[in-house]
Amino acid sequence: MKKILFKLYLMLSVILLLASCKPEVKETGMPSPLISIEDIRLKYNGSGIELKREGMLGATHICGVVVSDPLNGNAPEGLVIVQNYKRKRLRGIALQLGDAANHYYAGDSVVVKIEGGMLDRVDGILQISGISEEAVTKISADKEQKVNIATTTFTDITKKMDIYESTLVQLRSAVAPEENAGKPFLGTVVLSDWANTILMETKSSASFATDLVPGLGDYTGIALFNTENQSTIWLRSSSDYQGQALEPYKPGELYANFPEGWENVIGVRKGGYTSGAGETYPTGEWLMTRCYTLNSANVINKTGTWSLMMQNNQTGVVEMNFNLPYGVSKFSFDYGSAVPGTDTKLPINVKVEYSQDSGNTWKQLETLLIVSNPSTKYTKVYTLDLKGPVRFRISKDNADARLFVDQVAVYQN
Repeated sequence: MKKILFKLYLMLSVILLLASCKPEVKETGMPSPLISIEDIRLKYNGSGIELKREGMLGATHICGVVVSDPLNGNAPEGLVIVQNYKRKRLRGIALQLGDAANHYYAGDSVVVKIEGGMLDRVDGILQISGISEEAVTKISADKEQKVNIATTTFTDITKKMDIYESTLVQLRSAVAPEENAGKPFLGTVVLSDWANTILMETKSSASFATDLVPGLGDYTGIALFNTENQSTIWLRSSSDYQGQALEPYKPGELYANFPEGWENVIGVRKGGYTSGAGETYPTGEWLMTRCYTLNSANVINKTGTWSLMMQNNQTGVVEMNFNLPYGVSKFSFDYGSAVPGTDTKLPINVKVEYSQDSGNTWKQLETLLIVSNPSTKYTKVYTLDLKGPVRFRISKDNADARLFVDQVAVYQN
C-alpha cells in the first residue's frame, strides 16, 4: 500500500512540474516547485553558491527550452543551454552535464532538478554544475526557440550581456572585416555593426567550420561570455547564418532602395503610434517612436500612397536602425503639417541628427527646422561630406500638431 501511495505522489509531482512550465498564474498554498531562470541568475553575486531549497523559496527545479545543439558539432563543451520565458522576459542558463550534454537537442523542453547544484561562472559562462543526467526530464521536442533580440546595432547586447547571456540573439547585417571575410568560419571571427564588435566562435567539429564567412550577413546564435569577459555568439548550424551582398560603391549616387517613401513594407506595419517598435523596408529597419506609416488621403502633401506621421503633443522620432557604409554626400526629405486643415497649431520644431557610432551618440545637423505654414510642403536638402558608416534620425517636438515625413533620400559619398 505504501508503494502505491508513493507512486501516486511521484506522478502527481511530475504533473505539477509540467503544469508549472505553462504561463504563470496566481496561486496560494504550497510553494511552486519551480523557480525562474531569471531568479536563479540574480542569486549569483560573483562567487559560487550552492542552490538550496530554502534559498529558492521552496523551489527545487527550473524548466525551459534547450537552444544548444550538439548535432552539428558547435555546442560549448559539456554544456546544455536552456532558456525560459517568464514575466514577459527571456532568460537563459548553462547546465554542466559533461558527456550527457550530447543527449539534448535544440527545441527539447526540459524540467531540471537544480537543488544541490552549484551556481558559478566558469570559463566566463554562468552555469549550474553538480547535477546528473537523472535530474533532467525531457517533456517534449521541437518547441519554439524564441530570439531574445534581433538587431543591427550590437550596443544593447554588449552592454547588457547579463540579460542576453545564454539566450538566442540575432545579429542583422553584421560586417566581417577583410581578414575574416571569405575565410572559413573555424576559430574566432570578429563581427561588427561598424562601431561595436561581437566574437563568433566555431569549433573544428562544426559541420560548417569550412564554410566561408560572408562579408555581410545575418547570424542567429547563443550569446555567451568567453574567458576574457568578451561577448561571443555561437551558431548551431549553417542555417543560423545568411550571407548578404554589400551594395557597390558609387560615389554621389543614391543608396540602394532610396528614397524611402514607406511604400514597400516588409512584414507588418505598426498600425498606430504606440504599437510595435518600428517597420522594415528594403532600405533597412526603421525605429518609430510615437509615429507610424499610413495611407490616408488627408495627408495631401505626401508622394505616392503612404507617408509617415508623427503624433501631436508628443515627441516623435523616426530613426534608421542600420548603417550606410559609404558615408553621405547629400541627405534630403519632405516634411510638413500632416493634415493642413487640422494640424494648424504651429510651429513644429524638427530636428535632424546623424550618428557614426551605430547610434551610441548623435550630432545635430544645422539648426532646427520650423514648420510655420500648415499648407506648405517643405523639402530640406543637406549637402554633407560624411565619411564612413552613418545613420540618421528625424524628430519633432511636442507641438500640438502632427508632422508628416516622406521621401527620405541619402547619397553615397
